[in-house]
Amino acid sequence: MSVLPAIAAVAELNRVLRAENAALSAMDIPGANGLLAQKLAATDTLTEALKLRPILPDSARREVEALQNLTAENKALLERAMLAQRRVLACIARAVPRALGQAGNYTAGGKTRPPAQMPAITLLSQA
Repeated sequence: MSVLPAIAAVAELNRVLRAENAALSAMDIPGANGLLAQKLAATDTLTEALKLRPILPDSARREVEALQNLTAENKALLERAMLAQRRVLACIARAVPRALGQAGNYTAGGKTRPPAQMPAITLLSQA
C-alpha cells in the first residue's frame, strides 16, 4: 500500500495551517476565515488517507512533527482570536447604553433605575 497519499495530505494540511497561522498572528480574521474550506478539504483528505492505515517512513516524521506543532500553534491563535472578539463585543455592549445617553443603574437618590429598553442591534461578520 502506498504511503504517498498520506504524506501528501500531511504536507497539504501543513501548508494550509502555516497560512492560517500567519493570518491569525496578524489578526487577519477574514484572511483566516478564507482558508477554512482549504483546511476542511485538507483535513478530509488526510482522514481518508489514514483510513488505509499506512505505515509512514521515518522520512515523513518531520512532516508529522510539523503538523503537531502547527496544530498546537493554530489552537492557541484561534483561542486568542476568539478572546479578542469577545472583548470587542463586550466593549460594544458597554458602549451602547452610554451612546444612548443612559446613566448608571442608580438615580441621584440612590434608588435603582428601571432597565432601559435596549434597541435592537445586529452585528454581522463576513469573511
